[in-house]
Amino acid sequence: MKITILKASIIVLFYFSITACDPNDCHFDIAGDQLRLADTINDNNKTYYLYTRTIGWQEKTIYFELYDKKPEFDECTYQPDIANLYSIDYDDYPENPERKHIEKMILQPDQPEKLKIIYTTDKTKGVENVYDVKFTR
Repeated sequence: MKITILKASIIVLFYFSITACDPNDCHFDIAGDQLRLADTINDNNKTYYLYTRTIGWQEKTIYFELYDKKPEFDECTYQPDIANLYSIDYDDYPENPERKHIEKMILQPDQPEKLKIIYTTDKTKGVENVYDVKFTR
């Protein structure tokens, strides 16, 4: 029995030593961010990109990130190669049903608050699934 445990330990140790050397190996990133391109919009001959970033393993938090150029994201860390223009969290709190659905996602590139989110409790006026949010045109 001791030999089997020892063999298994050596195999696991060997595997970790091999994969630890590979900078692109992301197999053990259990709680990695999830990114999705939600929408793009053109405003004054400039294209803006709206991404959703979901972080957390059990308690998830969702952010909207706005970019004025299409970012490239690192495969392991999901960090962009450029800074975002603006980031705001999605207020989806079950204990606060008045802010449950997004009615409008307004681009305001000339304002300090670049994205303005208007919430509604009416499912027919708002988007129930946060990943279906689009810019209000």
